[in-house]
Amino acid sequence: MTVHQSPAPADSTLDALLRIHREVLETRDVAPTDNFFDLGGNSLLAFRVIKRTAEQLGVRVSARSVFTAGSVRELADRVDEARRADRTSEDLPGTAFDHQGRASMAQEWALLSSLDDPEAPALQFHVAYRLRGPLDLTALHGALHALITRHPSLRTAFRVQDGTVRQHVRPDAPVELYVEDVRRLPEEERSAEALRILDLEVRRPFDRAAGPLVRAHLVRSGPEDAHLALVFDHMGADGWSLDVLTADLGAAYAALLAGEEPQLTAAGSYADWSAGQWDRYERGRVDQVADYWKSRLGSDPSSIATRLPGYRADEGLSDPAALHLEVPAEVTEALDAVCRTLRATPYCVTIAALKALVAHRTGRSRVTLLTSSANRLEPEFQDTVGWFANGVFPTTDVDLDLPFDRFVGLVTETALAATLHGDMPAWYVRRAMWPQVPSGFRKEPGVYFMFNELWGRSLRLGDLVVEPVALPETADSPGLHMWLLRDGATLHFTALHYRSEYADETVREFAGAFTAAIAALARRPDLPMREVLRSARS
Repeated sequence: MTVHQSPAPADSTLDALLRIHREVLETRDVAPTDNFFDLGGNSLLAFRVIKRTAEQLGVRVSARSVFTAGSVRELADRVDEARRADRTSEDLPGTAFDHQGRASMAQEWALLSSLDDPEAPALQFHVAYRLRGPLDLTALHGALHALITRHPSLRTAFRVQDGTVRQHVRPDAPVELYVEDVRRLPEEERSAEALRILDLEVRRPFDRAAGPLVRAHLVRSGPEDAHLALVFDHMGADGWSLDVLTADLGAAYAALLAGEEPQLTAAGSYADWSAGQWDRYERGRVDQVADYWKSRLGSDPSSIATRLPGYRADEGLSDPAALHLEVPAEVTEALDAVCRTLRATPYCVTIAALKALVAHRTGRSRVTLLTSSANRLEPEFQDTVGWFANGVFPTTDVDLDLPFDRFVGLVTETALAATLHGDMPAWYVRRAMWPQVPSGFRKEPGVYFMFNELWGRSLRLGDLVVEPVALPETADSPGLHMWLLRDGATLHFTALHYRSEYADETVREFAGAFTAAIAALARRPDLPMREVLRSARS
């Protein structure tokens, strides 16, 4: 968001940062000499500190500044230094411009790989909602237009030229809003038909040579009842971008209803970020990142190909499937309680529980899981819509005789190191580590895990009642992909897999064991993990 506050005087910076730390860490016990991470901070909370610092002090500091500051006082000095350098969002460039340049590293890899691989995944994502109330279709269309105008990555087209991919940001792009009506059907059939239509729509691929990289599909099922799907090509946005996009869509809709000009998020240009990324690549950054990961993973590329018991080898990829479960409330309550006790994020606690369970089930003493890094380390791009996220491979030595509270600390350190070494796309890093790895999309299995807030749940459209709805999902890459998604007080578990690799019953049993492990380890974080896991559901 654009920062409008006047810069605070230098002598108030420390007090402001102490207040922000107390808010983010949910504790009053923060002193100027305290270290953010010693108090239970982590990468997710660091980004909250950055966002609140921008909102309250009018200064954007980098994630790297927060990660490396030895104390709150040292961070305050860095904030003052950033203010003196005038690194505020008021100086960011405008929006309606035409640009031609090289695509980002991830965009180039994805497009070239998809041209070589007819079975490549679509790399697009969506959010869907049920809308109740008087929808103004003109305002919605105008809000979508404002969204595309504000965020150039959504109106980008791509061309292959001399073995590279060029991005062309169009000065304008059409708004793709498709409207259908199912009110001709009996009332009891309308909702199911609306979801069926949206399910087909979100699978339709984008024309990357023409753009835009977003579209909306609305299905009316009653006078004041409709379903809306927003579909994005990953070439133009990532999961982090979704919060910016839904906030801007809601702000534009409200402004247009009021007859006002939409004022949307100000941020740096994704095209500029892409150019900077290639510059870092040319200066050897990918080799530095690869050296770090190779020191953790070793010389064997199979180290990231974790296979769980029940994996079916050499049967290819066929019959994609999904499992969706609501996590029992007592598990969520135990998780929240241990997060408060250990001053750790749900992500760090749950991925620690998963690593302990994988070690327990497989006998591995070192566990590598696949996950994603937001890769938003530069302050001017933290609200930029684009594809920043990269895959990373956090690996941890697992001693099941350790108590869970100590193991969570080790996993948190691993996660922070992964964040600092997640600024190059995974495929480039893998090729630098292991030149024998074939090009294209990942073919070997692995275990992928993420913990997120439910994407897009913050959308507000005037006085409409906006309810997120889930559309069916299926696997598009090998291995077992698992998410824990928080929706308020409720936690949802999702697993995507191919039945040719893991049978449904295998995935369902492991999901139950995972949630049971979270609860058991959370309730007794002081006991050896081996002892706790033996007594939990196996």
